[in-house]
Amino acid sequence: MTLAAREPPIPASCLSRWDARWKLAALLLASFAFAIVSHPIMTGATFALGLLGLRLGRLDRRDAAGRLLFVFAGMVPVLIVFPFTNDNGVTLALSMTLRALAISCVGLILLRTAPLTQTLAAAHHLYLPGVLVQIALLAYRYAFLFFAEARRVRIALRTRAFRPATNLRTYQTTGQAIGSLLVRGGDRAEQVADAMRTRGFDGRFHTIQHFRTTARDIAGLVIVIIVVAALLVGEWWL
Repeated sequence: MTLAAREPPIPASCLSRWDARWKLAALLLASFAFAIVSHPIMTGATFALGLLGLRLGRLDRRDAAGRLLFVFAGMVPVLIVFPFTNDNGVTLALSMTLRALAISCVGLILLRTAPLTQTLAAAHHLYLPGVLVQIALLAYRYAFLFFAEARRVRIALRTRAFRPATNLRTYQTTGQAIGSLLVRGGDRAEQVADAMRTRGFDGRFHTIQHFRTTARDIAGLVIVIIVVAALLVGEWWL
């Protein structure tokens, strides 16, 4: 078992070449449409569209399947309980599950077809407050630092012949290790804050990401709008 964390590779695809601003706007619109449809046929269509998006993005099939399986596992209680609590429980549970899977596909596309830093910079261009963008970026970067520090602590414990077990010594050692991680994390945060201030940080979000809109970017958004409109019309018609 390893605690190493790595940024996932971004596969080359038409979605990875899509301008992050237009892609973010289109996927948020698609997520909204996927969330409000409820007819079984339309929810099935949303899941099919989500799978199509995964295919267009050339995402790793095993990774995507594993994450979707995790979402499905979270919906199992709904599939078990709803049929006994509602006259249309089976249909309702199935619709909710398909919607959850479809929205998860959209989330995977958003996270796996562009670096998160680029997506957050695009969100700032779409008027997401800079403070929220900075918090998200710092949390993202610190996750890697935390896993790296946790891996070092784990290796240090193993080299000292520590083996976890269900006893008081293990609990004490684990608590001390977690406390050490928190203290070192606090020290690192102070160092980063000092470094940012010495480099002229003024509290505003700045980015070196440069975006350029092309006709293909606009066409992609138009296609998504047409698909969303078709879903909503189908939901109303059925």
